[in-house]
Amino acid sequence: MRSWVPMRLPVPAAALGVVVGLPAAAQVTGYEALTHWEALSWSKAGTGSLLFSSYDRTGANLDYSYYLSPTGFQTGTVSDAVVASVDGPGVLSRFWMPHSTADRSFDLRVFVDGTLVIDTNSNLYLAGNYGYVDGTLTHTMAGGQTSYEPIVFQESLLILSENKGTGDSSSRKHYYQYNVQTLSPNAHVFATTGTLSPQQQAARNLAAGVMQNIGSNPGGTGPAASTLTTPTQSIAAGQSLTLAGLAGSGTVKAMHLGLQSATDAELDGLRLRVSYDGASSHAIDVAVSQFFGVGQGRQDYQSLPMGVSDDGSFYAYWPMPFREGAVIELYNATGSDIVLGGATVEAELGEVAPQAGYFHAVYHEQTTTPGQQNHELLDVQGAGHYVGNLLWVELEDDRRNILEGDDIITIDGTQVLYGTGLEDAYNGGYYYNHIGGLSNDGDSPFPESDDAPFAGLLRMDFDTQGDPQTRTDQYRWLIADPVAFEESINVTIENFGNQGGATFGSTAFYYLVDAFTGDLNGDGFVGIADLDIVLANWGTAVTLGDWRLGDASNDGWVGDDDLNAVLSNWGAGTPPGDTVPEPATALVLASGLLLQGRRRSRSRTGPA
Repeated sequence: MRSWVPMRLPVPAAALGVVVGLPAAAQVTGYEALTHWEALSWSKAGTGSLLFSSYDRTGANLDYSYYLSPTGFQTGTVSDAVVASVDGPGVLSRFWMPHSTADRSFDLRVFVDGTLVIDTNSNLYLAGNYGYVDGTLTHTMAGGQTSYEPIVFQESLLILSENKGTGDSSSRKHYYQYNVQTLSPNAHVFATTGTLSPQQQAARNLAAGVMQNIGSNPGGTGPAASTLTTPTQSIAAGQSLTLAGLAGSGTVKAMHLGLQSATDAELDGLRLRVSYDGASSHAIDVAVSQFFGVGQGRQDYQSLPMGVSDDGSFYAYWPMPFREGAVIELYNATGSDIVLGGATVEAELGEVAPQAGYFHAVYHEQTTTPGQQNHELLDVQGAGHYVGNLLWVELEDDRRNILEGDDIITIDGTQVLYGTGLEDAYNGGYYYNHIGGLSNDGDSPFPESDDAPFAGLLRMDFDTQGDPQTRTDQYRWLIADPVAFEESINVTIENFGNQGGATFGSTAFYYLVDAFTGDLNGDGFVGIADLDIVLANWGTAVTLGDWRLGDASNDGWVGDDDLNAVLSNWGAGTPPGDTVPEPATALVLASGLLLQGRRRSRSRTGPA
C-alpha cells in the first residue's frame, strides 16, 4: 500500500478562476497528540520526522559534543553551537538529555521564526522550572530528563547551545536529542512565543488533564461506545477464545485482560490475535507477555497507551479502526488450560475516517552471533506510521555495555533518525542512572524499574545488584513524535561491539494506511459530494489531517491542494446512482463551487 501524494493539476487552480491564498488561520498548537487521541491512527502523510542528536558522526562511540555547527567532534569551548535548524512549519515534539548532563546547565536558546522565544538552560527547562514549562510535560526518569512541551514554528526553528569543553570530565560531555515533526508547507500553526495564547492554553489544559490521569483512556468513552464482556473461564490447550467479533465499521477503543494469576509460561503461551475486515491473516499475533510488557520479572507499570490497571488487569488504549469487521481473540498455544479472569473490549461502531490506519504489532526475538551488527525491531513495506516499541535484552555476566547500542530508523530508504545509546532511546540516561546516580529532581539512583507516560524501564539486572546476568526491559511510545513512512520503514538497535550471545526481544507497534483515492465522504466514489466537502470548509483551518473535513493534503488547511486531490481522482470507485460528470465538466463545477466558497470564506474571515 502507498499513501496518496498530493498531485498538481495540469492547469493550476488559479487558471480556473479559483482565487487561492485566503487569509491564514492558525491551527496547530502542538498538543494535538494528547487532545485528539483518535487521530493517532490517522495517516501522517505530508509530515516528516527528524532527530537532531549528538551521535558520533564517524560511527564510533563518542556520542556527545557533535553539532550541526561547528562540525566535527568539539573538545574546546563553543558559545553558539547549533544543535538544530529547520525551515518550517513544524513542531519540536521531544527534547531529551541525560539527567547529569542537564544538571550542568547547558545554554538553551530557541529561536522561532527568527525571534528568540526561550532563553534559559537545560537544568531549569528539563526540571520544569521555566515559565509555563512546569513539569506537566517534563519527566525525570532513570537517569534521563525529557520534555514533551511542544515548540511550534511557522517559518523556522533554530536552537543554540554551548560546548563546555570535554576534557576528562563526563559531566561536561554534551549529550542531547531533539525530535522534530515537519509539517506540510501549507500548514498553519500557533507559533510559540514564550507565552501561551488562549487557544494554546486551552489545548494545554486538555493535555494536562490526560497526563494527570495516566491509566485512564486518553480517548475517553464515546457516546456510542459499547463494552463486550467475557466472564472468567478456562481456555483449553490449542483453542481460541473470541473476545470480540465486530461487524460493520468502527473503532476498538480499549481492551482489558484479567490475567493477574497467570504464570510467565502462560503469559508467553497465550497469544493475542487481531484481524480486520475479514482478513485471513492477523494484524496482531503476539504473546500477551510481549504485547503488554508483563511477566518475566517486569515491574507493573502505567503508561499512556498501555499498562497494568490498579486492579491488576492489563490495559491497551491504542485506537484500532476497522471498516468491515474486526475479531479479537486469545489463542492458547500451550499444552495446558489457562484461566482468564475476565476481559472487556470497548468499541464504538460507526463512521471511520477515510484516513484512519490499521493498528499492527509484531514481535521479533533473536540471539546474536559474533559479528552481528543490529537487532531488527521492524521492517515493513507500505505506508503508515510507527508509534513505539517494547524491547528487552539479556546477556550472561556483566556486559552492560550492550546499552551503548544506538537506535537507527530508516524511512523510504533514507536514514533519518540516529540515536546516542539504548537507554537514551527510552528516555533514560547513563545506564539508567547506574552511573552518576543522581537523586535530585525526583530521580532514583540505581533503579531496578521506573516508568513514565511515554517511556519506562520495567526491569534491570546488573551484577552490582547481585544478578548473574545483565538484562534490561524498556518501552518507548512515539505518540507526540510518530514516524511516518510512504514506502517502507526499518527500525534497528545496534548490537554494541557486535558481540554474540545477546538475546533481544522486541514488539513494534505501527499503523498501516490504505492509498487515498479522493473519497472524502467515504461513500466509495469520488464525485460531487466530495467537492461539496471541500466547498463547505474552503479557506478554513481544521484538525490536522482530518479528511472528513476536506484536508486531503494533511496540512490542517482546506484549499487548492485538497481540490487537486479530488479532481485527480475524479470518478474513482462505484457511483451511488448519480451520473458522473466528465473531467472537464468537473473542473467547471469546481471553479463555480470554489468561487462560492471564496465568498463564504470572506464572510467568515474578512477580505482576501
